[in-house]
Amino acid sequence: MPPFPDSEFLALVPVRAVPFETGEEGRVTLLRPKFVSSRWAWLHRFLKRPDFRVRLDERGSTLWLAMDGVRSVGDLAALARERFGEAGEPHEERCGLFVQELVRGGFARPG
Repeated sequence: MPPFPDSEFLALVPVRAVPFETGEEGRVTLLRPKFVSSRWAWLHRFLKRPDFRVRLDERGSTLWLAMDGVRSVGDLAALARERFGEAGEPHEERCGLFVQELVRGGFARPG
């Protein structure tokens, strides 16, 4: 079994799929509608908070803001290594898992 993430995954270019807000200290909050299906979208107008709000930490915010539809997972890992140094090792694995969770949760999609 090849180590995670493999070279094919590192070449993947993630694309943001939800809107977001940038708050204090550059921290990002992702906004994902509670009802994705058009069948239930009409319920949004009755909800006080129609979106799930996911607050990212400093590392997640840095990676999210760098996901521009051009950078690959490997590029994001290199950026994290540059920004956070050895303290965040192994960067490839952590960035890979982060992107994998974003895709799984519907916050990003493979480009």
